[in-house]
Amino acid sequence: MKNFDLKEYLKDTKKCPTPTQDVALNTANRDRAIQADFIRYGPLNVEKPGDYWEITAKKWNTTVEAAKASRCANCVAFDVSPRMIDKCIPAIASEPVEDKDGILGYCWMHQFKCHSARSCNTWAAGGPISKNDVSYDWQKRNLKAALDPEPIDPDMYKDD
Repeated sequence: MKNFDLKEYLKDTKKCPTPTQDVALNTANRDRAIQADFIRYGPLNVEKPGDYWEITAKKWNTTVEAAKASRCANCVAFDVSPRMIDKCIPAIASEPVEDKDGILGYCWMHQFKCHSARSCNTWAAGGPISKNDVSYDWQKRNLKAALDPEPIDPDMYKDD
């Protein structure tokens, strides 16, 4: 059994999540979140959402307006803390971190860079994460997934 190294663990909790530094990994995790029916990250094009919000409203048994108000921008797992925006996301972002539709942040639930104007079926109220200490706390609780160089297994979220 490997000895636990507290110093190394604490150092790791300050690293940027691997998907913010690896385009291929970020894309793989994002694509899995788009394709997995239980996540359904979208809409793909926020300017032309198609029936995304109608389907989401039906799934949540609510109105389209209520569904549209439940976006990454106010999700408990959406990280737009200074450390994430200043240190982690710009490292490889070719597009602006903020655009006319919103801001690019990090999703701690599904381990990829996500946009505030989108949503998913696992949305949870209470966000966004706007303080570094809260961001680091999410990383401590998700350390293996945050630093894993392999894509998220979509079945990891499903019940047996």
